[in-house]
Amino acid sequence: MYGSPPAGPADWLKTSYAPRTTRATARRRLLCLPPAGGAAHLYRDWAASLPTGTEVLAVELPGHGSRLTEEPLTRMAEVVDGIVTALETLPDPALPTVVLGHSMGAVIGWELCRTLRHYSGRPVRGLVSVASPAPSRPAPDRWKAGADSSEEELLTLLDQSESLPPELRRNPEFLDFYLPVLRADMEILARHRPRRESPLPCELRVYTGEKDPLVGEADAWPWDGEETVGGRELVRFPGGHFFLHENPAPFLERLSRDIEAMTGVPAWSGR
Repeated sequence: MYGSPPAGPADWLKTSYAPRTTRATARRRLLCLPPAGGAAHLYRDWAASLPTGTEVLAVELPGHGSRLTEEPLTRMAEVVDGIVTALETLPDPALPTVVLGHSMGAVIGWELCRTLRHYSGRPVRGLVSVASPAPSRPAPDRWKAGADSSEEELLTLLDQSESLPPELRRNPEFLDFYLPVLRADMEILARHRPRRESPLPCELRVYTGEKDPLVGEADAWPWDGEETVGGRELVRFPGGHFFLHENPAPFLERLSRDIEAMTGVPAWSGR
């Protein structure tokens, strides 16, 4: 099934820019990590709605999106190491950065921030958790069970989260290659054992969907002093587990304000 040659660091990051912004004029960076089974294309349209001066990097994991022919990873350390290696190739390591992760991506993002704190040239100013339980708490049973779930159980999880369009949910050929990728992602979460470490010295925003069937407010808000010691805020949006894609305008408006505040880089007119 997998026969692609080894990927290089550039394969891990997909880049886009806000209006009137280039690599040379970027003043802040938003690094996006997708949910289980997700891919970098989920973020390709965001840049157009973010403040001028923003560079958007979306992570593409092996086995996902444009890397479908690669074998998926199943260990958190492999994922974080791959992202760090890719970031090390960027020409502008000191760009003020906010890390955003959706569901599984938030857990990866937290571990990534904890690793990047040891790299003085990779400052992380803020962490945005979207639809995710606090990673320092035990993983929800549905995440633990995902790696060993039957196909029927994985499909039930997909139905609960409403993560697939109906036409893909009914497509057997699509499910044949998608479910193993989803199972590998669930294995990352099931195996994850956070190491004890001092809290991150950065700002935190926790975004949740008011009708999320997988992550309720009680699951999300235990993000506390164990994760970060900067300012923290819980923000609730209408919608379910994928509220950020169901109605992106209010989400992107709030995100724009938060990344400006967390990076300390105000909006720029481009003139």
